[in-house]
Amino acid sequence: MNNLIIKKSFIFLVETGLKLLWILPMKKNKIMFVSFSGQYSDSPKYLYKKLVDKYADSLEYVWVLKADVSDTDLNLSKRVQPHTLAYFKELLTSKIIITNDYLNTYAPIRKKQFVLNTWHGGSPLKTVGMVNDDVSEYDKYFFDKHEKKYNAYISSSKFMTKEVFRRSFNYKGEIIKCGLPRNAILFGDHSMAIKRVQDYFRLPHEESYGIVLYAPTFRGNFKNSGFLPESQQFNIDECLKILDKKFGKKFYFLFRAHHTFNYEFNNPHCLKATDYPDMQELLCAADILLTDYSSCMGDMCLMDKPVFLYTPDLEKYISDRGFYWDIFSLPFPVARNPEKLYEKIKNFDQENYREGIKDYLQKLGSYENPSSVEIATKRIEQELGFIKTKNEKER
Repeated sequence: MNNLIIKKSFIFLVETGLKLLWILPMKKNKIMFVSFSGQYSDSPKYLYKKLVDKYADSLEYVWVLKADVSDTDLNLSKRVQPHTLAYFKELLTSKIIITNDYLNTYAPIRKKQFVLNTWHGGSPLKTVGMVNDDVSEYDKYFFDKHEKKYNAYISSSKFMTKEVFRRSFNYKGEIIKCGLPRNAILFGDHSMAIKRVQDYFRLPHEESYGIVLYAPTFRGNFKNSGFLPESQQFNIDECLKILDKKFGKKFYFLFRAHHTFNYEFNNPHCLKATDYPDMQELLCAADILLTDYSSCMGDMCLMDKPVFLYTPDLEKYISDRGFYWDIFSLPFPVARNPEKLYEKIKNFDQENYREGIKDYLQKLGSYENPSSVEIATKRIEQELGFIKTKNEKER
């Protein structure tokens, strides 16, 4: 109880102090973008690109970025580093804030600001929020604070709306049911994204070469996260050999760690993709995805591409986190040791898999579609006053 009082008191004091910045005028044409507390990525990136394409420098753009992030797309934007005084100044003077994660609990959002949360988990397997078995008094306080902070969430499916936003987050506000803006690219022509990935990693452009992307999620929690111990990992060379034979290509192995931890394989055939700036482009370029409990499985399957789940710590992970779904009811082959993984690859059937994907997306009630960026942008334009709302038109 003492720790709870200390945490709540700290949040109250910081929040009260930051309210002094309310004396600064809010700029009606300024939009702040936040992705994973410092990346140029995910749905905020795709909404930013759309807004720049439509309005160029008639809007003021601010990106929250770590010092080592750079991209030519950012030439029209101001940048601030996360959790600095400059960050809070820009945060509290922006009319629109677009984030894919929680903002600071102590950030005192103003009444006339519009905060759009695009959320980063589109096809949930791991339970989050208030449905976990070990919900603490601080968790209840945290979600109560954040329920009031966001004016709207973007949802990828009926399941996400009902089970995650309404039930797990206890969110009662607006939900935009349009699919994740980051996933619009998955429905279109991938040629440019594939070329960017191939050029970045210096891979051949011939169709006889393939890419397998290994993108596991984290273990533990955000402050103390990690990866599988070596004793539970599969052999990359053996995996590549089996993939080559099964799919008739020469495969390259890309490894992308979750943004909460840093890990590198000591294998010359493993290319580090953790620092590649766009996960969706990696999915476009990859022929096959290996993951475990990550929601990227739901993104990859929108393209009917094979997804394999490597889960040697399944029982412990379920005990620590809990699942919304029975993992074995998903259409993705599940392997709990290296030998099973190799066997699942050898026996993979594309037609059966494709039918399983259709059923899975139907059960989710998927909203994903190629127009998600346009739909979300229209909602932003309403808040900027560029498009009249239904009520305004009826006056």
